[in-house]
Amino acid sequence: MNFVELSDDEFRKFERKQPCGNFFQSAERAELRRKMGWHVYLLGVKEDAKVVAGCLLMERGGEALVQLGPILDYSNTKLVEFWIKSVVDFAKSHNFISLEVFPAALLSVRDPKGEILKDLEDKKVEKAFEKAGFSYLGRTVELENKANRWMAVKNLRGFKNMDEIRASYKKNVRNKLRKISPELEVYELKDKSEIPLLAEAVDQSNHKNGVVSRYLSYYEWMWDAWGDQTRFIVARRKEDKAVVAGRILIYHPNEVVSFISGTTQRYKKLNGMTFLQDWLLEDCLERGVKRANFYGIDGIFTEDNKLLEFKSGFGVDIEEYVGGFRLILKPGKYRLNNAKKAGMNLLRSARNAVRDGAKKLRNRKTKVVRKVEANE
Repeated sequence: MNFVELSDDEFRKFERKQPCGNFFQSAERAELRRKMGWHVYLLGVKEDAKVVAGCLLMERGGEALVQLGPILDYSNTKLVEFWIKSVVDFAKSHNFISLEVFPAALLSVRDPKGEILKDLEDKKVEKAFEKAGFSYLGRTVELENKANRWMAVKNLRGFKNMDEIRASYKKNVRNKLRKISPELEVYELKDKSEIPLLAEAVDQSNHKNGVVSRYLSYYEWMWDAWGDQTRFIVARRKEDKAVVAGRILIYHPNEVVSFISGTTQRYKKLNGMTFLQDWLLEDCLERGVKRANFYGIDGIFTEDNKLLEFKSGFGVDIEEYVGGFRLILKPGKYRLNNAKKAGMNLLRSARNAVRDGAKKLRNRKTKVVRKVEANE
């Protein structure tokens, strides 16, 4: 076996045909991350000139990351151990400070109450990484942006039509759809100039949830990187075309991923996300897509997990992945990097507070002007 760097095309042809291939580990994501300023490496293992493993490794500031990868047969212990040893050697030869890997290895499939439907736990992956000196980040339950350990997935195999799919929803979801469907319609953005329509809904949801929003250029880079493999859609009111909610979808050979979404707070009672979720499943049925990935959740199976409550309303399974492994190669520099990040986060929070304060002030002024105009 040989550990090599792959071309974009070589990597794409391999990844898109593998059972554990995913959009995190795609040539398109490599293109996006390059535009974001990351150093990107498409690494593979070849056996008799055939690619048998591959991964997208990205590095910035000396810290390297593999999200939901590598793409390989995790039951092949010899291959897993060879990949780990090789990627560690690669990291050392490039003077990386640290290396984090979140393997695309499933531990279990559960129902929305947390009951295990399929137990896939295999300690071989954990042991292979720990043997190589990695520390295991544990059985975390929090939503993790680097690579979610818990995902809500709708398996569409066996469904013949939308009546059958909707029959799998919870009753309250069906009731909401009957109420809101006559008022809403789906609009797909035609070009990048329309992205702010969707971005505003995402920004409003992020603000409500205390999440830092991305710059508009990020959405534009996504548009360019995935091309016809992505769709930017909004739910809007039929009467005045006002945007109620928005979503970015990524179509991969193995699934369609609901990656980024948000709701315009003024119209949150219209349940635009419920409408878009139902529309997505109908779109999957029409396209023959067998798996809709509603993306990450907290692995907390209680009534106060609102994100789980929303997604489970559509009859999903919950997939639990093994989680992350970290190897610190230069402890001193790693601690220094963490200190810098903490300072940058404080600065970012302060900037966001100033931005939000200015926005509120503009809104108040607008309301005053409208009130004056209404009284004239």
